[in-house]
Amino acid sequence: MHTHLTEQDIAAALAAQRPIEGIVADGGFYLSIREYVPYVATAVHAGHRTRAELDAYFALSADDRYKEEDPYTDAFIEAMPIRLVARDSRYEYDLNRAPDACIYDTAWGQTVWQQPLSDALKAPALAKHAQYYRVLHMLLERLETLFGACLLFDIHSYNWQIRHHHYAPVVNLGTAQVDTLRWRPIIDGFKKAISGKAVANIAVDCAENTVFQGLGYQANYIQSHFSNTLVLATELKKVFMDERSDELFPLVFEKLQRNLHIAMTKTARLFVHSYTPKRKPRKPTESRLDPNLLELDSQLYRLAKNLDTLHYVNPINIAQEKRRFFARRDYQPNFSYRPLKIDPYEFKERLYRLPVSQLSDPVVKDLYRKVIDNYATKIELITQIGREQFLYNSLRYYGEPSSTDIANATFLLHALETEPLPPKNIDAKTALLHFNAAIERLQIPCKASLSTKIVSKAMVDNSKKLLLINSSAMFSQLDIDALIEHEIGVHLLTTLNAEAQPLKVLHLGFPGNTYTQEGLAIYRELCSGNLNLTRLKVLALRVIAIDMMLKGESFAQVFQYLDAAPFITTSEAFALTTRVFRGGGFTKDFLYLRGFRDIVKLASNRRLDNLYLGKTGLALLDTLDTLVEQGVLQKPKYLPDTSQDPRVQPAVLSYLIQSIK
Repeated sequence: MHTHLTEQDIAAALAAQRPIEGIVADGGFYLSIREYVPYVATAVHAGHRTRAELDAYFALSADDRYKEEDPYTDAFIEAMPIRLVARDSRYEYDLNRAPDACIYDTAWGQTVWQQPLSDALKAPALAKHAQYYRVLHMLLERLETLFGACLLFDIHSYNWQIRHHHYAPVVNLGTAQVDTLRWRPIIDGFKKAISGKAVANIAVDCAENTVFQGLGYQANYIQSHFSNTLVLATELKKVFMDERSDELFPLVFEKLQRNLHIAMTKTARLFVHSYTPKRKPRKPTESRLDPNLLELDSQLYRLAKNLDTLHYVNPINIAQEKRRFFARRDYQPNFSYRPLKIDPYEFKERLYRLPVSQLSDPVVKDLYRKVIDNYATKIELITQIGREQFLYNSLRYYGEPSSTDIANATFLLHALETEPLPPKNIDAKTALLHFNAAIERLQIPCKASLSTKIVSKAMVDNSKKLLLINSSAMFSQLDIDALIEHEIGVHLLTTLNAEAQPLKVLHLGFPGNTYTQEGLAIYRELCSGNLNLTRLKVLALRVIAIDMMLKGESFAQVFQYLDAAPFITTSEAFALTTRVFRGGGFTKDFLYLRGFRDIVKLASNRRLDNLYLGKTGLALLDTLDTLVEQGVLQKPKYLPDTSQDPRVQPAVLSYLIQSIK
């Protein structure tokens, strides 16, 4: 039930910079101020209410009127920190028209009233129109005082099928009443942020002054009274609904809602940086997070926290099967695995009963749905470990090497070594001392321990904040230094950062977190000066080995190919082959080279800090930036130590990396 607000209530809240929320003007419009920021969103045509006393006068039915209202535009801005939303229909009074023209006689060629309205019937509508602009004036005046400038997103929607426009962009930006010379960086920033990302196979384009020019009264009023407020009059093509039947397309709507919210947030961030003083708006704290979000996050974490793929897919009889294989090189290892302690059917039922629909923020809602879908696939993967179906589910979850991945791997394998290989003369016990010394130097709360149950040379047990070292592995000093950057500087730091977040989903992992984590980890090896051509070739071998396995080559055939490589040992060839064949065919390892390639490209034009928030996903970096900006997530507490990174990388290595497509 909404609180009824008076203008005095609003004025007092604005003066005290106090959050306020409720309906105004006898329910005519809704105001929400969750925090004070220099940007506002409005939906002045979102309303459908009309006064009961007008029912007998309308010549148009409610369904007819709905066609030219802007349904769902209030939901498009639902997560914005300051909102003004019309609840009354534009057919009673149009907030985007001047007072003397805000009550229609005809609209879109149709007569609105059966007979002219009396002044007495018009008076309540005109009073609510005037009150909206008094409240808007108070709000913008306060925000300009606080921040020096303000940005207003004026959100509308438009029919395109029944209008037969020659060209109908998904997003039309009206700037006819805007000082485009002054505000061009923000206008172009918004266009760039909203364009390009397809929504349910619909290409999203943004045009300026194509279908609409932004000539509405709200923009005119603001331009006349506020010299430092920019209005972005935004019309959304009704691709998210059937404009004839009024049926909503939920998937299209939710994707467009999410993308628009991210675009508005990015544009607002650009505006704050470029046009307002250095004073920053207050961030919400954990206690101010949506209680529905905190409860959902907690439920999801309790359900999925023990679902670690590597825990189940690492064979428990590696040493025994290794001895048998080396006794007879055509032997097909028969690996054993830990039993699954989860009922997969009950798990998925509980997963899809989680109350995601109760979340109001479109970005957060979309994120949790992706995580839930990802875990539904993950449980199917883990359930089939050791069975034929495992490979199919591995392909669903991780994918497979593309022709480009294979070409990149082949390219690297043909590169000539220019330096001698460093000797692998350090045993696991000695290596453990180096890892513990690095942990002590970095002053992070974790420890390292030897293990006989892992395939790789080292791996992080996230649940225990423990770095496991393969007790049978041999290391070079370069191996150790690289693993310190890889395992401690990325995998452990992101685990610790995840624990510091108010939301536990960062600990569970986003879709694409393997690709992202491993790409970041190899990138840190590069930046710290601990990546060499041999390491890149090992990553390339993983791609080729997976491709061979997918083409039907046996364990022995893949091992024979790897063992012929002069830069890895026979024991390492066995370990790599095991990585690929474990579970029944594990395709994860091709992602290391692809992730590294994509991180290198991304790092050249933007900061990567928010990828360290936890077990994040590269495709969701814009989402992470938005959630940090909103205060839903906190900036990462731990970041890699870059103080000793060399400024220049070896020329040959740099050339090879830049040549990866």
